[in-house]
Order: sequence, then C-alpha cells, then structure tokens
Amino acid sequence: MDITQMHYLIAIVESGCNLSAAAKKIHISQSALSQFITNFERDEEVALFVRKNGRLEELTPSGKRIYEYALNIVRLHEEMEEMVRKEASKQKGTIRIGMPSLVLTVLFSHFFSKFIVENPDIKIEIVEEGSNELKRMLYEKDLDYVAIVAPTELDPKSYEEHVIQIDEYTAFMRPEHALAEKEIVRWEELAPYQIGTFRESFVTYRLVNEKLKEKNSKAKVTLTAASWDFLVETTNESDFVSILPAPIQRYLHQSDVIMKHFEDPIPFNVLLCRPRKEKYSTVESFVHESMLNYFYQPVD
Repeated sequence: MDITQMHYLIAIVESGCNLSAAAKKIHISQSALSQFITNFERDEEVALFVRKNGRLEELTPSGKRIYEYALNIVRLHEEMEEMVRKEASKQKGTIRIGMPSLVLTVLFSHFFSKFIVENPDIKIEIVEEGSNELKRMLYEKDLDYVAIVAPTELDPKSYEEHVIQIDEYTAFMRPEHALAEKEIVRWEELAPYQIGTFRESFVTYRLVNEKLKEKNSKAKVTLTAASWDFLVETTNESDFVSILPAPIQRYLHQSDVIMKHFEDPIPFNVLLCRPRKEKYSTVESFVHESMLNYFYQPVD
C-alpha cells in the first residue's frame, strides 16, 4: 500500500465507509476506490472491510490495525514534506523571524525596510504572534529567531538570548482621567477603573495580572486585544486605563491620550533569541550579526 492508497483508505473510513462520499472528498472516481479495495484484499490476502449485502459496513480487526498504521504513516509523511520545505527555504536563504506586532512596529520596522533593500537575495519571513505561541514555534523549529518580551523562560543551554530593548510598561488614559493629574501612578490606585492590555497569548497579560496581585490591587483586566492602537483608542471616551509598553507613546498621533509612569513599574525588556547550534549557515550568521549591530550601535 503506497501513500496515495493510504489516503484512499483514510478517506473511506472518515466517510463512514461510503465510497461515493469518499470519492467526492478526494476527487477520484468511485470505481477507482472500489478497485483499490478489491486489488489490495486479493493481493495481500487480507480483508479490510466487513460487508453486508455487498456494501462496506466497517473495518475488520485487521483493517483497523492497517488503518491506524496508515494514519501514523500519512502524518509522518506530511511532517517530512514540511521539513523538506523548510530546509529548502533555508538553503535558498530564507530566514523566519517571529515577534509580536508591537515589537515589529516599535523595534524592527526601520531595520527590515533597510535590510531588505540592501540584501535582496535574502528572504525574510516574519510571523506575528504573541510570545507564548512564538516560543512554541521556536521549540518546534518553525522559526529561526524570535524577538519576545522577558521573561522568556527559554533554556539557556539550548537558546541564545540578547537584550535589544530595555523599557517599562506604562498607563495610557485620556487627559481628563482622575489619575492624569498624578506624576506617578501607584498600582493600588487603579482599583476603581477597568483595565485593558494585550490578550492571554502575550506575556504582557501574565505580567500585568501578577503585578496587580502582588500589589493587592482590586483592579481587574476586563478588556484584552492583540492590537495596541485599539487598546489606546478605548481610553478616549471612557475611564479605561490601558497598560502597555512605553515605546508606544512615540507612535501616538492624537493629543487626547496621555501616558503615565508607574511606581515600581513592570520592566518591558525585549530579547532576540535563537537556538544554539554547533554551526550556523552563512545566511543565519549574517542576519544575526546585522540585527545585533543595528541594536547595539552607539546612539549619537
């Protein structure tokens, strides 16, 4: 049974042993499916299906074991094809970098626009997700790099980490807000207000909730989103307070939102991470050095 025939068997079983439905599902003729079953059972001398009045009813015990093997082999075959695709991309000079959209906008937009123009033969593929999802993709070798918010909780024996941004989380609110008059906001003072921040797949969500708990603040996060500009917009017409990284301020164009620093703020530190390897490709080394040189260059 080759890989194509395994797909046939899986389609038949998933269609409730209905050959007509299975044929439509995988876009071949019903007679071809019927012929596959007949030939296999004759050549291998193994019955795949129990029949009733000439119709397929269910898998035989042997058929069930063969079906389970087929499922595993097809899954492994698909994983192998995906691995081959990724390896081919790497050899062609493709680098996959994952980062939250905020980090992309605030830290990398200028770098990538310049790097891509200067290095047209290197393909950069950017994946925008929350830090938790990006770490999962890094573990599964779906990404070459991630730029994520600390703490990364990555094993230092398996991954390199380079700090590329040091800042803090701040409170965004409208100028008429009661807390707007304060020079520094204490976490306990958030209690009367609804809080917005990034959604649960972002490290920010956990950091904010841990800080509120640490400070015994009765404030609760009632609004989450992946979009920082949406979270800022919610403060315009209400007493919502959005807790977001301070670098966002430089991208605000409206005068109806202000930023306030916290007493004992949450650090907003971004780290560039990659798996440790005995040897990196020429493209991997060049992209790595380019990013670090960009962030570590002296400021005039």
